[in-house]
Amino acid sequence: MRAARTLAASGLPACWGRVYAAMRDRPALRRAVVHTGGSLDRMPRAYRWGTAAALAAFPAAFFAATGRGPRRATPEQTRSGLRRLRSVPGYGQVLRATTALALYGALDGGAP
Repeated sequence: MRAARTLAASGLPACWGRVYAAMRDRPALRRAVVHTGGSLDRMPRAYRWGTAAALAAFPAAFFAATGRGPRRATPEQTRSGLRRLRSVPGYGQVLRATTALALYGALDGGAP
């Protein structure tokens, strides 16, 4: 579950919890992180490294987009920041893919 730790450290799950109703409660958000991390751990090595780098850069990228850290932004700032980051080629694809995995994990609750 190396990717789950990287994901949690990025602050992205805190953003999901503010923006998506399916991930507002702690158990659902935990399932989302575990599911997403498990899925990312199964990716080919080069993709895992790229995704880990994108997640490590998330706090700085989010701050650049909003002027706030991912754990301190308001819901509106979070929505705006995620929208801006999703428009960045490549980075936006990582955010969309991880968010889709997270929503699946939160709603389904199953392991990848």
